[in-house]
Amino acid sequence: MQEFEAEKAFLQRSCRLLEEIRRTNDVDRKWAVADLVDALRFIKMTRTALVHHFEWCQNKEISLRDLMDLAVSEKRDARKGYVITPLLDFRCVGVKGFRSVVDQLTNLDLGESCNGEWRKRLERLKRGWRIKGVRSHSWSKPFKPRPEWTTSTESVSLTRCENTTRLTENEKQ
Repeated sequence: MQEFEAEKAFLQRSCRLLEEIRRTNDVDRKWAVADLVDALRFIKMTRTALVHHFEWCQNKEISLRDLMDLAVSEKRDARKGYVITPLLDFRCVGVKGFRSVVDQLTNLDLGESCNGEWRKRLERLKRGWRIKGVRSHSWSKPFKPRPEWTTSTESVSLTRCENTTRLTENEKQ
């Protein structure tokens, strides 16, 4: 029972933070690292890797742009079809963690300017066929975009947040 209550509290907190991110609509606003990665609901291993990475760098706050730079870098690889993603160099992230970050940034409504910035990066990612980290010895990995990744301007529904909000309102009655 406590596990479900903890999960419910986590989702409610995440929804509140996502709503604040959406309202501020600022890709460069700094957020506490733990708050941002929790709000975006990456898989646990990726959340932990990101939090530890920024702790080691003594960086307590990051922006959505910083996070997007880790997923799809502005840097271009000399080889055609390669996309640089610094996340692959993080310990314990790998392709699964990378996909978790891309899925969440794609599927969540983060505000018009944040969504627009991400759509640009997602388009570049969709044109690539291999991903690699930034280190010179980083191995590239084959990459195939998911068909459901869209770059349209459609607003994405936050079903889990909406359901969590309804549950909370029903409990109050």
